[in-house]
Amino acid sequence: MDPAADSPFSTLFEQDRVPSPEETKTIQEILAQKTLHLAHLNSQVPKRRSAKKVPRKLRVELDSTRRFIKSHRALISPWRRLPVELMSEIFVLTLDPRECYHDGGWIDDRAGTLLLCNICSTWRAVAMGTPALWNTLSLSADYAPRPLDWVPTWLGRSRSFPVCLQLIGSGQALRDLLGSVISTIRDHLHHIAELEIEDMDMITGVGAGSEAVYPNNPPSNHSTHLSFPMSMLNCLRARSGTGFARRAELASLTELSVIDPLPMSTVFQIFEHTSSLKDVYFNVKGPTATSSPTSGLGMKSISLLEITSDLHLGEFLEQIELPSLVELRVYKIHWWPDDEFHSFLDRSSCALTNLEFNDCSISQEQIVLFLGHKACNTLESFALKQCNPAMDALLEQLTYYGPEHPPCYPNLRAIELRDIYATDGLLSDLVESRCSANSKNRFPSSQPAPAQLNRVLFSFIDLEGELTGMADHPEDSIRLREMGMADDPEMELEIVWVAPDWTFI
Repeated sequence: MDPAADSPFSTLFEQDRVPSPEETKTIQEILAQKTLHLAHLNSQVPKRRSAKKVPRKLRVELDSTRRFIKSHRALISPWRRLPVELMSEIFVLTLDPRECYHDGGWIDDRAGTLLLCNICSTWRAVAMGTPALWNTLSLSADYAPRPLDWVPTWLGRSRSFPVCLQLIGSGQALRDLLGSVISTIRDHLHHIAELEIEDMDMITGVGAGSEAVYPNNPPSNHSTHLSFPMSMLNCLRARSGTGFARRAELASLTELSVIDPLPMSTVFQIFEHTSSLKDVYFNVKGPTATSSPTSGLGMKSISLLEITSDLHLGEFLEQIELPSLVELRVYKIHWWPDDEFHSFLDRSSCALTNLEFNDCSISQEQIVLFLGHKACNTLESFALKQCNPAMDALLEQLTYYGPEHPPCYPNLRAIELRDIYATDGLLSDLVESRCSANSKNRFPSSQPAPAQLNRVLFSFIDLEGELTGMADHPEDSIRLREMGMADDPEMELEIVWVAPDWTFI
């Protein structure tokens, strides 16, 4: 029997509306009566008998009463009374996060959005009216459902919300997908905020009102062209970037990542037309070029620079000035430009908080010299990965000896040292000097202690480049283990030792 059939509130089941306060009070009274009735029915069930011995009429009434109580409790559940705005926020939080990586793609939670729409008509209506559920789309050239006529409907529900669009694939399949998508979502190009093309050598499109010339006449696979209006675009990742340097449509970009080497002149042209850039990821190549005063405007807002270059990093550094720079990542540099780096830091007058050297031909003396610059005294995180292994001098440089021994890096909270060769005990000296309890004991209260070190990740190697472990660093292993296991409420220290025999945290 349908529990709504004999209910005075049958219309509520049909309309999915929230009961009024008066209706809620009446439902609660009915539930109280039905609950008492259920207890009475339960008392009539024969004791110590199987369910089959219960009279059929009693079983039917028990089942009907239980379903009546369950359905009417749902009518006054807190969930039904939630404001639509709050339900929208909850819905968005149920989706898998769109994690973005510079060396890989992300996956949208399209299934999660559709699942919300399938629960009930109320949830479907709320989901349809929540733009943040529909503004993220990842399409693969190999797996994207065809045809793509559903894509405009999907993005249409995002309304004017900034759209994050990713296209994944390679070769002709990806170019075909791009052509189909651009022609399909022309009405939504203006509010694309993030565009990522995975494993592709070109980006193309047609401007509003133009004749569609793509994909019948695709551009070169080694050029990048953006000629459609995307005034909200703030994040772009592509393999090559030689074709969009003069595009005014990119003026709103805040993040730009280009995988293939970019001529230095192209980088400066990009700076001229992207005055809001904050995060940039470049591989700079020659020939050497001179920056213009207008390109300097694009440099003022950059706070994160990830850069690599075969031979021209020094020439590039001589042309740039980044006063807002706080995070610097340097990759695969085989000719380290000491003087140019120091001159760049002097001109920029920046205050670095995060510094990373990865796979660079840089000696520990050059690292110590770099860290000696005043721009590094504000560091909160330092990482050294697969560089020159001999690092005794660096460990001593990072050890805190007190504010009267600059540079002391008082804000340093995270250190990562990969594949280093060092004297046993020096690393534990460094870690111990930056632990709160040890700092308080070592320095008088009148002197400021350094920030508490939160995380240390490291690996040791021998002179042959092989990972070494506990047996090769007995002092470090004992002292670091003691610090990692210390029962100090003020010391939340994570220690990770990457070794062939053990790793402890």
